[in-house]
Amino acid sequence: MKKLFQFLIVSMFLSTFALKVNAQPLPPFNLTATVGHWGMMSSEFEFVNLSWQFTTNSPKSGLTFNVYRKFGAISDTGAFIKKYTHIYNNQWRDIYIHRGETYSYYVTAQNSLGESSPSDTVQITIDSVTAKVVVSGTIKDKVTGDPIKHGNVIFLPAFGWFGDHAVIDSSGNYSTKLFPGTYIAYCVAPGYVPQYYNDVRFIFNATKITVTASGISNLDFSLQPKPVQQHFMLSGTVTDSLGNPIKAIIRIHDVYFNTFHHRYSYAITNDSGKYSVPVLQGDTVIVFARALDHQYFPQFYNDKSSFLDADRIGISGDTSNINFMLVHKPVYNNGVSGTVQSKDSVGVESIVMAIRLGTDMHWRHRYTTESDSLGNYSFDHMIPGTYIFLAIPEGDYNPTFYMADGSQNLHWKDADSVIVDSTSMITGINFIVTDPADSGNASINGHVADNSNNPLAGVIVFATDANQETYSYGITDANGNYTISGLIPGQYSVSSDAYGYTSTQTTTSSVDYNSSYTTSASFSLTPELVTVVQSQPNVVSDFKLNQNYPNPFNPTTIISYQIPTQSRVVLKVFNVLGKEVATLVDGIKPAGSYNIQFNAANLASGVYFYQIRAGNFYATKKLVLLK
Repeated sequence: MKKLFQFLIVSMFLSTFALKVNAQPLPPFNLTATVGHWGMMSSEFEFVNLSWQFTTNSPKSGLTFNVYRKFGAISDTGAFIKKYTHIYNNQWRDIYIHRGETYSYYVTAQNSLGESSPSDTVQITIDSVTAKVVVSGTIKDKVTGDPIKHGNVIFLPAFGWFGDHAVIDSSGNYSTKLFPGTYIAYCVAPGYVPQYYNDVRFIFNATKITVTASGISNLDFSLQPKPVQQHFMLSGTVTDSLGNPIKAIIRIHDVYFNTFHHRYSYAITNDSGKYSVPVLQGDTVIVFARALDHQYFPQFYNDKSSFLDADRIGISGDTSNINFMLVHKPVYNNGVSGTVQSKDSVGVESIVMAIRLGTDMHWRHRYTTESDSLGNYSFDHMIPGTYIFLAIPEGDYNPTFYMADGSQNLHWKDADSVIVDSTSMITGINFIVTDPADSGNASINGHVADNSNNPLAGVIVFATDANQETYSYGITDANGNYTISGLIPGQYSVSSDAYGYTSTQTTTSSVDYNSSYTTSASFSLTPELVTVVQSQPNVVSDFKLNQNYPNPFNPTTIISYQIPTQSRVVLKVFNVLGKEVATLVDGIKPAGSYNIQFNAANLASGVYFYQIRAGNFYATKKLVLLK
């Protein structure tokens, strides 16, 4: 009885301990907010430094923080908005602030069991010794002189990032209030070519405007109408390795800065495997083909399996012969699936890439698929091995390798790997991608080569901000050149990464709107010794007939076999009465592995047998047609 009592006491203690360890996190405390400055003058660029303390009652690896912010004082009306999430440190720099404004903050902690209650709340005012003054003007059509009735005039401080927006009214007039200082003015309107003040197209030639204490009343713009883009046709065919037509969907991705992409058109091949799809003059596109029956490897044009180095096609007229020859997937009943979502749990359409580690650079060891509008994606029929996964979202979201904890990572060596065997059906390989950052007008560009000075295409180069978060990125072109666009003034750490290469370089670059609109950073990557898998699927040592997949099937299935020497091969299908219903192969075949598609659309549901004769080898297997 005494031992039982002791056991109960110990059990209660352990249960209580376990509850404490696995409980929701405690709220952070001692939250502080101070004003920080970047630049030579204290007024050049201001931000709010937040820091806090915490007590962890769960494993630190699963603990992150959320920052809530509202405009105005703590006592003012208005709601706190969750501004930043998945913060892994106990400090944060809020750069999206305005001079003369008051902000209030609190912080919460979060783990897999939930979110804590709020920390203590703080408020801070970004002081300004001067008052705002009025800046106004008129926007007109440069050709007709008529007022432009819709659009915006954006004022970018020469030092700083936050742009004031003035809305153009129905009479073509605008008015806003600015602090005295130096600005770059930018005007945009639907149907017109955007321009900086004084008819300038690019920021590095922009005319700076000095706003004095008396303001400006005649800051006018005349915009040139955009030329109408002409429609052209892009066309080609999709076949298998024997020239047989494949029913496939063709996706057209518009690409800008060689980096960001957006799906805007698609087509489905006809019974002859041909397709034609409209494209716009002046666009740069990549073209992706995927068989509707999922029995072939999807690929980009010109046998490319990766978006990173996919051929970019400039559209200047009708474009033909964008042809695809798709290759059968291996017969493995496995797969990987997951989602790509923003931090707000909104699905993000993305290109998702699977890279098989420990292999050569052959494209068949890199698979690509597309997520749908809800962010769902899947791979199937994968060669067994260890994989890492990369999501490249549409628009301005930043890419990331798969990390089990949802963190962001663009170094392939640090990605969490996934082991796929011949029968794995792995779910929950989910990505969280960072929301689009507020875009600026500065940029970083450069060149990436290997250690023999050969240019490298498809390298991701990314800029990390003061919060250690990826702010923007670029992808190198065929000449190894890249541009990281959309940067606000500030200091960035710039890194590069490509599978199969080592990079230890990180460069610090600073950009602003005064003199350093763009800076340069170049990199040299060292190739790694990549272990080649010794037992390649096409290295055949004996005769073999594999089970068809899928089985049961409707109406097509794949039958695969292998022969170690050149042989006469006969592969036929019979019904249960022994009557031949199809001859799939009858001829001399060189040594190797083969995949044959059997289409039973004209047969009734039931059990069938397929039989191979190759040299002295003979084998029979059963398949089931289920309509």
